[in-house]
Amino acid sequence: MRDCTASMVLYRNPPAVVRDAASSFLNTDGSVMLYVVDNSPEDALRSAFDGLPVAYHFGGENAGYGRAHNRAIFEAEPSKYHLVLNPDILIHAGAIRTLIRFMDLHPDIGMVCPRVLNEDGTDQCLNKRYPSVMDLFVRRFAPHVLDPLLKTRMDRYEMRDIGYDRMCDVEAMSGAFMLCRTAVLKKVGGFDPRFFLYFEDFDLSRRIQREGHRTVYCPEASVTHYWTRGAHRSMRMAAIFVVSMYRYFGKWGWTWL
Repeated sequence: MRDCTASMVLYRNPPAVVRDAASSFLNTDGSVMLYVVDNSPEDALRSAFDGLPVAYHFGGENAGYGRAHNRAIFEAEPSKYHLVLNPDILIHAGAIRTLIRFMDLHPDIGMVCPRVLNEDGTDQCLNKRYPSVMDLFVRRFAPHVLDPLLKTRMDRYEMRDIGYDRMCDVEAMSGAFMLCRTAVLKKVGGFDPRFFLYFEDFDLSRRIQREGHRTVYCPEASVTHYWTRGAHRSMRMAAIFVVSMYRYFGKWGWTWL
């Protein structure tokens, strides 16, 4: 049995960034295996993994983020832990081993995330409380001129009121980096494939919690996330965000304020 398997889903990502992300995981001590599912319309990214021990699958279509991860989760070799990894994450030395040790010491934890940093070393603040409709629209679409008026609300939603220097339970974890107990992840069925993109991570967090497992932030491990906000880049991404939001609240109940 592997110590840790990982899945990474691609869609026209920069090859150098993808290779760095893969290498940072494969440099982990112990027995690890990386499964890559390429949702791009062409397999140009295949060459990004030349010389790396990676299981690469090209589907020829964009099956969605969660559905693609599920393919890897359920086809991967047996493992104690499984990592859901974004292709723009650089894992810092020792981070995976630190998180595995942490989970080994806390068997009630089903999923853990590390400290996620921007390129300049500042916290990315990806931990969230359960969202309301207002939280989501404010964070995604409100003009920045309103930021001072909404700061208290957003600080609470993004858990800045607790801070990012200590361990805490996280209600809604980011899908950028989720280290899960493989048995727990498979028991809940992986990601809900009805979420094409956005909210599949919040939904998974809630289903793991519903099974009696904690979802926890561990700042002793850290990664760097080279991210962009897709919902701000195009009307299409904004539309996908709204559809997934509607599906999330339809499933878990509507919280407006």
